[in-house]
Amino acid sequence: MKTIPKLAIFDIDGTIANKGVIPPEVISGIKHLHDIGCITSISTGRGYVRLKEVFGDNFDNLISPQSLIIIEHGTKIVDHDGNIIIADYFKDSEIEHVVDFLRANIGIFKLVWFNPIDVTKKIPVWCADERDVQAETQKRGHYADVFTCSIGELEESILKQKLTNISLKLKDYVKVENLKLSFTRTDTNIIFQDGNMEFIKNNINKGLALAEVLRKLNIDSSELLIAGNAINDVEMLDYEAGYKILVSKGEDRATILSYLSSPESIIKVDSPEELGHFLRSIK
Repeated sequence: MKTIPKLAIFDIDGTIANKGVIPPEVISGIKHLHDIGCITSISTGRGYVRLKEVFGDNFDNLISPQSLIIIEHGTKIVDHDGNIIIADYFKDSEIEHVVDFLRANIGIFKLVWFNPIDVTKKIPVWCADERDVQAETQKRGHYADVFTCSIGELEESILKQKLTNISLKLKDYVKVENLKLSFTRTDTNIIFQDGNMEFIKNNINKGLALAEVLRKLNIDSSELLIAGNAINDVEMLDYEAGYKILVSKGEDRATILSYLSSPESIIKVDSPEELGHFLRSIK
């Protein structure tokens, strides 16, 4: 019989949310975890501002006040209010490598964005084509400052920031999902997920961030529940835990399971709604 978890940590997109909407079954399931004494938190590729956007009025109800939150693919750990606890920032040379890669392959990218260190600020979103600025502003203007400029000017702007990850939006005809690659001449990795190419440092992932959260909260891994669905969740789902839940089906499920060292330990559910029902079954 499994131990009741003391900490449950969830990915967002595709795990507890469908296209940015958290279904009532998940809300009910997380509230049940609170009722049995479990701290609940998040581990996501999103920045803090976009995380809060998904949760809306449910943020304080679904994320425990004492929790530590893993954001930006594990490159930052923040508290409930968004204050940075731990972060691993790019060196200038790594940012220059990202921009050089963008410049050399500009034909396959539509947008570039990054999360500012000040979580109260909007996210800068750069358009490769100035004709996209208006449409992207209408789509993202509530959380982003959309602009365009030369790649050289973009590089100057990025080098003034303290960044832990940079996201490049692939054009629609470029179809790469659930793939992780490492570069050999720079200390960066790339993750292909949700139509994006995400640059992060190569000594960072959600699993390592999770270990730090457990240490700081003084919780044993046997008292942990993890749920994820995509390539950036692999190290987290490979972590020793009381419950490890993969929320996916079909080819996506098979792909993620193939990355895991112990796929037999994984609890498999098809959707966020089914995850919510499972959470309610924990006694």
